Amino acid sequence: MTDLDPMGRDERPSPAAALAALRAGHARFRAGAAVLPVASGSPAVASGPLAAVFACADPHQPEPGPLFGGSELLTVRTAGLGIGPAVLGSLEYAVAHLRLPLILVLGHESCRLPGGGGHERVRAAAATLRHRSALLDAAVRAGRCAIHGMCWHDPERVLRSVRRTEPPSAPRPPRLRPRASRTAQAH
Repeated sequence: MTDLDPMGRDERPSPAAALAALRAGHARFRAGAAVLPVASGSPAVASGPLAAVFACADPHQPEPGPLFGGSELLTVRTAGLGIGPAVLGSLEYAVAHLRLPLILVLGHESCRLPGGGGHERVRAAAATLRHRSALLDAAVRAGRCAIHGMCWHDPERVLRSVRRTEPPSAPRPPRLRPRASRTAQAH
């Protein structure tokens, strides 16, 4: 029995393969190659969207498709990466029904909209998606989907990954040694 998703793909790429395909598309964009749709015969990508992109609606930010070499994407854009019910519903649909393995949160350094852009805003949006959606959080925990942040740097015309920052761990309490038994002390 073949497990076909609604887009007609036999298998969906892993989150890592989807991200690698997007990075390869961005390398084509940076090299000035013609923006062409990713070949549907590619082992990493089948027909239909490769990933969901949640991007800022600032008109000065480029469209995501060409930035990734023409990769087919499901794109959701809001001002300043604002997250509301429509955003969550669209991204949950992408993961649960289209079985997309990757949600890319795409910000940019020179955002003019409220809430702004930059790495901190991308990190906050990625964390908020998981916090507000049990479905997205469960998909990430199960390894069916990843949420990855990137930021567009206008002057250099380059996308850079936004590294997650882990919250500082609470200091561990000092380890208490077990008391020596009385029989051990007597010998």
